[in-house]
Amino acid sequence: MARQIYLVNAMIVDANGTFNIPDGYPKKFDSKNYSGDAEITQRRAEGGFSEAWAAMCKVDTRQIQTVTLETVDGFQLDRKTTGGFAPDPEPNE
Repeated sequence: MARQIYLVNAMIVDANGTFNIPDGYPKKFDSKNYSGDAEITQRRAEGGFSEAWAAMCKVDTRQIQTVTLETVDGFQLDRKTTGGFAPDPEPNE
């Protein structure tokens, strides 16, 4: 079976508006480390994605929190986001 690599990325905009990538991210899950088994690798990556999302759901002070699961070639398998920026005000004329 072909080698597969998955990436779990986490991004945060904190209460002060500062963009951060938490320590340890992106996390790489490589089938080379799981005896070449792509299915096990994908399950581990999905677990890592779920763990990141669970940790984010426990913090309410951040403006935006996003976690993504994607293949190494950029195909996004899953994405979860909470929060967002307020829309820009309409200009007064």
